[in-house]
Amino acid sequence: MSSLHGKEAVTPDRIAACLSEAAAWPVGAPTAEWIQTHISHVFLVGDRVYKLRKSVAFPFLDFTSREARNADCVREVALNRRLSPSVYLGVAPVQPAADGFRVGTAGEAIADEGLEHVTVMRRLPAGSDALAMLRDGRLASRHLAAVAERLARFHADVALGRPAPWPPDGWRERIAAPVRECVTALEASGSFEPTRIADLSERVERTVRALDPWLERRRSEGRAVEGHGDLHLDHVWFERDDEPLLIDCIEFDDDLRRIDPASEVAFLAMDLRYRDRADLAELFLAGYADRADDYGIFPGVDFYAAYRALVRAKVAAFAAQQDSVALEQRRAAEASAERHLVLAESLLEPRSGGSLLLMCGTVGSGKSTVARRFAEAGQGIPIASDRLRKRLAGLDPTDRTGAGVDQGLYDPDHTRRVYREMLARAAPVVESGRAAILDASFATREQRSLARSWAAEQGVPARLIEVRCARERARERLATRSRVGRDPSDAGPDFLAVSEARFEPPDEWPAQDRRVVDSDGNDASAGSAAFAEDPV
Repeated sequence: MSSLHGKEAVTPDRIAACLSEAAAWPVGAPTAEWIQTHISHVFLVGDRVYKLRKSVAFPFLDFTSREARNADCVREVALNRRLSPSVYLGVAPVQPAADGFRVGTAGEAIADEGLEHVTVMRRLPAGSDALAMLRDGRLASRHLAAVAERLARFHADVALGRPAPWPPDGWRERIAAPVRECVTALEASGSFEPTRIADLSERVERTVRALDPWLERRRSEGRAVEGHGDLHLDHVWFERDDEPLLIDCIEFDDDLRRIDPASEVAFLAMDLRYRDRADLAELFLAGYADRADDYGIFPGVDFYAAYRALVRAKVAAFAAQQDSVALEQRRAAEASAERHLVLAESLLEPRSGGSLLLMCGTVGSGKSTVARRFAEAGQGIPIASDRLRKRLAGLDPTDRTGAGVDQGLYDPDHTRRVYREMLARAAPVVESGRAAILDASFATREQRSLARSWAAEQGVPARLIEVRCARERARERLATRSRVGRDPSDAGPDFLAVSEARFEPPDEWPAQDRRVVDSDGNDASAGSAAFAEDPV
């Protein structure tokens, strides 16, 4: 190891040079891989990761004092343990040694204020991050559903109160100001035509004005959380499909974490869109809306995604102008800045218009499968009556109630409430220019008339998919559902005869807005016939 000579040598950069040797670490490893970011020195040592803050200052942080660096270590561990407690092991002192420095044992607090400290993390398996999984085709809808579930539970625990703790003008300004700052930074970079930046600025202002009622609605409803703040694909990891680890939240600025959940989920959705997976982006947003019961994200989620894309464009444009960066990296940064700006511009354009799509059929006919296939094809946001029925009763969607036909949660009054609440949740979806897919039986003319009248009031088209299958196939599905016990619906085989007897065919629905899907046989292909025609 290199030795220290003089007080001036005891800096994070000097310490990092000493720590690059494996003998400095408390875990046995043949090598220590050293990675630098603009804020930290990161060392990969065996099954551990150590993060040493640099002595740097930026407009958004000041790490020029040891006290600030150490305090940030503690904050990083505490805040990230909210979402990944098994990853963040603690903080460890960097102790002087005869031949340099050694890292001590991880603990919960700063061991000695006179010493630099490092964040200690468990090293996650290479290739298990969502970005790597996406690149090699392993990232699937089930992974994003697990992220949505984890985030929804997390956001419920970190809500900042109702209303959000800012006055109306303050709330609007904290949302609009960072977007405007990005536009200013892109203009200052000189990387883009002035007319293009002027057009971008006008799009931003036009969108902010249009969203003003939505922003106030979110504030008054208390839709602000102490969130993660930096949720992109690099920060989502999977050791198990159903247990995502969300790491590296923003710890150095509380304001950057105090956001609308719509902004939180928009970052991951933007990252998926940037990588040409708009289908997965919409599935993720739909999954979050369902699990958080917050379909209100949709009118503004594209604006927040545009903001996240502008941040990436700004950072990339800055990197492209650094002479210290290799030419190949500068060119890659230029391309990234351009692509992110193009994405932001597209996200700031209003969508063409919303619509309503009704599933219709008897129990066990395969309606949910067809609705899911529409969603997977990027054709809408599903709202499931079975899940909502439980949620309105304060239950988890997979809780079993044992209720029979016309009993408990299936009595006519509760069913009418479920249908009204489905439409209430569809409102912000169609407001955003998306299709709302109502996954319910819509077995009576009265139920369908309610939905059609509602769509007319909203000024959006209403279409209907009647899902059919053979009676024995429906009975098999219902029997399997009852036996497995994980489906949101409690309807078993005993519901089938009543459902068939009460079902009123949707003959009143205009033929041009109605299609029939036969879901017999391979459920995975259900809905393909409907996709072959004009998209809904």
